[in-house]
Amino acid sequence: MRRRYGRWGTAIGTLSLLAVTVAGCGDPASGPSGDSTAAAGGRPAPAGAAESAGAPGTAGASAAPRPLTGAQTARAMLSTADLPAGWAVAEEDLSPAVEEDDHGIRDLKGDAACNRVVAESFQHVRASAVVSRTMENAMLRRSLMFEVKIFPDVTGARQAVEEVGQLRQKCATATAGPYAVSYGVLGAPRQGDESVGVRLRVGGNRFDEIVIRVGTGLTIVTFAGTVGDDGRLVESVTAQAAEKLRQAAG
Repeated sequence: MRRRYGRWGTAIGTLSLLAVTVAGCGDPASGPSGDSTAAAGGRPAPAGAAESAGAPGTAGASAAPRPLTGAQTARAMLSTADLPAGWAVAEEDLSPAVEEDDHGIRDLKGDAACNRVVAESFQHVRASAVVSRTMENAMLRRSLMFEVKIFPDVTGARQAVEEVGQLRQKCATATAGPYAVSYGVLGAPRQGDESVGVRLRVGGNRFDEIVIRVGTGLTIVTFAGTVGDDGRLVESVTAQAAEKLRQAAG
C-alpha cells in the first residue's frame, strides 16, 4: 500500500498515525496565523480565464491542457533544493502508479451530508499519476508533506478542488475510526489556475493543506502542526510548488 501523507482523501489510518507522530511539531512563535495568507476560501479561476498549458504538444494557452506523463509528474515534486537550508527528505514515493487507495475518501464517517460527499468522491474522475514526498527540518521540528496528482483531463482536477470545498462545508465534524476529524476553512495564497485551503484536524492534531490546480494537475502542500502559521513560508513554498508543476508541464 502506498503511504500517503496530507491529502484530504488519504486512507485515514495512515494520516491518523502521522498525526500522533508529529504532535507538537512546529514553532508556535513562527509567524502570523496561516489564515492571513489570503481571504478565506482560496481563489477560484477567473471566469473565462485561459487554462495553463499542459504537456508538450499543446498549441498555446487556448488549447486544452494535456495530462503529464509519469516522468513529468515526478519532476513536478518539490525537492530539498527548492526549500531553505535544513530540510531533508524523510519519506517519498515517486512511482507514479495509481493505487486503489489513491481514489476516493476512505474511512471517513459523518452525518448524512458528509457521507454523501464521501460516496460521491468515488464517482469522480480517477487520477492517472500520483507521487508524494515528506520533508522534515529536524532542528526546527517542522514537517512538510507534498503530493502531486495528475488527472486525464481538467474535469478530474477541478472535481478534486471542489471536493475540498465540499469537505469544508459538509464535514466540519466527522470521525475516522477512534479519531475525531474536522475540515475547516483556511485562507490559500493565490497560486496556479485555482487554489483552496483546508485546515484538517485529526485526533486534535492540525494539518493546514493548500491545494493548487495547474491545468490537469494538482500540487498539494500540507503544513503539519503550527508550521502553517509562518505566512512567508506558506507563500514561498506554495509558489514554488505551483511553478514546479507548471514547468514540468512545459
